[in-house]
Amino acid sequence: MADEQHSKKCILGVAARLFAKLGLDKCSTREIAKESNANISLISYYFGGKEGLYREVMLKFALEIKEYVQIQGDEFKKLPMTKEFFNQKLHEVIETIVLFRKKYPEVAQIFAREKLTGFEYSKDIHEEIFFPLAQNFFELIRSAQDAGVVRSDINPALYFTLLTEGIWGYFLIESCPIPISKEFLHFKNDTEELKKQFFRIYIEGVLL
Repeated sequence: MADEQHSKKCILGVAARLFAKLGLDKCSTREIAKESNANISLISYYFGGKEGLYREVMLKFALEIKEYVQIQGDEFKKLPMTKEFFNQKLHEVIETIVLFRKKYPEVAQIFAREKLTGFEYSKDIHEEIFFPLAQNFFELIRSAQDAGVVRSDINPALYFTLLTEGIWGYFLIESCPIPISKEFLHFKNDTEELKKQFFRIYIEGVLL
């Protein structure tokens, strides 16, 4: 059992890197097996083939996020909503986005490519795992709106989209050799200051 788990982990790790680099179509199971030191037949045995492996890479990532967020809990449903409490919860959201984006850059790249194809292989992952998590965030915003902490004319779903896509978009541009990325290269090795920037922009706002 331990050997099987180790073999699966190795295959998934190599697959994430190669799928991110080459895309699903150009990545071969032979290459994945070779780089993970696994018998090529194991990919079919464990994952049902290349497409199954591709989906498993994304599903594993999504389930880890779900578990992490559930551990954080939904105290806002039980505790009084205040500006300080809302700030704390938004800090946690930003921490989570940055943590997983930096921990799994290859999988983030795979999901970015999935967006361009209309979530061809990950639509159910978004609907069954990510969307319920997003709905929990919507509830947080609505709770803060009801308490007079957040402006009532802010659409929770749009806010969530701009927040998450903006942060993930930053990481996509960060590694690109284009003029604009040079303007914030110093944040690449200063994660704490980067998170502070996100918080100032998305929560405090830019107006004095």
